[in-house]
Amino acid sequence: MESKSIEQLENDYWKDDIEFPSNLVINCHKYRKIPIKELTEEQLRLLISQQIGVEFIIGIALEKLEKNILTEGDFYRGDLLVSVSGLPTEFWIEKQTEFLTLQNLVEQNSELIKTELGEKKFDRINEKIKASAQQRL
Repeated sequence: MESKSIEQLENDYWKDDIEFPSNLVINCHKYRKIPIKELTEEQLRLLISQQIGVEFIIGIALEKLEKNILTEGDFYRGDLLVSVSGLPTEFWIEKQTEFLTLQNLVEQNSELIKTELGEKKFDRINEKIKASAQQRL
């Protein structure tokens, strides 16, 4: 599976003729064609923040967070964590094992996250996780 791209896994091939060619749209189109095992941290962050192919790439993102909870794309340390934690509750209801992994990672690394990202950002991440946990029940 990881040798396939999101567009192959979804069997959904977007047209190359982009109606609104912003950098964001161009990059999303481009990243959907890359085998998921080859996606960089920034490409994962962007796709997750746009909720594109998340069901296929969440495992890879969580593996990266397990190695380094503060994995960063192009913006700041921890931006991958912020993107993953921002996924909607509906996604986490379908991916309960992955949700528990994320919840455990944040709990295990709470002091590091607070120290490096600040109390406010940690609180936002934690609140999103708590809200999803409550709605999953």
